[in-house]
Amino acid sequence: SYKSKYLITGTIRRDGYSAFGIKNPRATFPSAAIGWVFTEEPFFRFSAMNYGKLRLSWGANGNRAIGIYDALSSMGNGMITYVNSTTGAVFQQSYLNASRMGNNLLKWEKTNSFNLGLDLSFFESDLNTTIELYSMNTEDLLVDRSLPSITGYNSVASNLGQVNNKGIELTINSTNLKSKNLTWKTMFNFSLNRNKIVSLYGNMVDILDASGKVIGRREADDIGSKLFINHAIDEIWDYNLIGVWQAGEETEAAKYKLAPGDFKLKDVDTSYTFTNTDKEFLGFKKPRFRWSIRNDFNIMKNISFSFSIYSYWGYKNVFNEAKHNPTMTLDRFNSFRIPDWTSENPRNDFARLNSNMAGVAYDVWWDKSFIRLDNVSLSYNFPNTLLPNYNIQNLTVLLTARNVAVWTREFM
Repeated sequence: SYKSKYLITGTIRRDGYSAFGIKNPRATFPSAAIGWVFTEEPFFRFSAMNYGKLRLSWGANGNRAIGIYDALSSMGNGMITYVNSTTGAVFQQSYLNASRMGNNLLKWEKTNSFNLGLDLSFFESDLNTTIELYSMNTEDLLVDRSLPSITGYNSVASNLGQVNNKGIELTINSTNLKSKNLTWKTMFNFSLNRNKIVSLYGNMVDILDASGKVIGRREADDIGSKLFINHAIDEIWDYNLIGVWQAGEETEAAKYKLAPGDFKLKDVDTSYTFTNTDKEFLGFKKPRFRWSIRNDFNIMKNISFSFSIYSYWGYKNVFNEAKHNPTMTLDRFNSFRIPDWTSENPRNDFARLNSNMAGVAYDVWWDKSFIRLDNVSLSYNFPNTLLPNYNIQNLTVLLTARNVAVWTREFM
């Protein structure tokens, strides 16, 4: 630190974890950061801002979230029955085999992160703001990679791929009102994160034009695991549910072996069969952004009132109960307070009881965005002048309500 306005810090650490492969049990993780308190500069003349700091940091971090034996080949044993081809005698023999493939090259998953931050304080610290911009690049992800059955193994612990995360975080703390009998403070947080798969296994495939001519190459997606290059890890790839077959659409529904009351899927290639070519990107499994706000009021120094609200927005979740399919409800009955399609009530968001899926496996994805009034609290502190007469040092009465209300978007 120089003159309390130019700041620099750095660290370096080397970590080891015996669960990794014998060739890569250790890794080195450095970090460095610089800061500038620009409000300490002689040229700074903005009187409303009493503190301002700009900072930039870079660092590497590691992930070791694996089982303690994942890098080793494990053994399995059991009994196998043999029949003597001459005498026909039946007997059992024990066996021992390698049940899992080892990987002596397994190593740390590494994340390199850049962070740009701005800390601001205004009006004698009545308004404080922190803004964070970050970019994180994760390489050598620890995954259990599936193997072809011909290898004799189901999977092997591996380091694969690359994922990038970028985002912003905003925090605001303010004192909105400050008087003798009333104080009002607010705390607000906002964050969003965007991730993208940059690389997976390194397998390359040809890019073809409409005539089938090779015009380039790109890295292959993992369709089986629903992982796609340049898409988010949590992006949903499934058949697009566009409603429910209604009365009067019997002829068209029959082409898909369905009937009114069954869910209608988007047939992208109009082939009257559903394959991967009909699947689309439908949204995300994790919120696109989150925010929360809390307000605190102090009235007459003895009464305190507060409430907090938070929101997760822009994500979907599976709600297969809407299918009313026997495989979901285990019998032909309606779940508690879940609507269903009938000819008298032809809904477009729930199927009929015991609906048909015509052998197509899909999930019902519903928007789960919400705003929740999470906590409301009211308290009263009895004045100290009243307490000594009753041999009481402090007395507070508190009333709290949680999960008070929820606002959601319409389903589908």
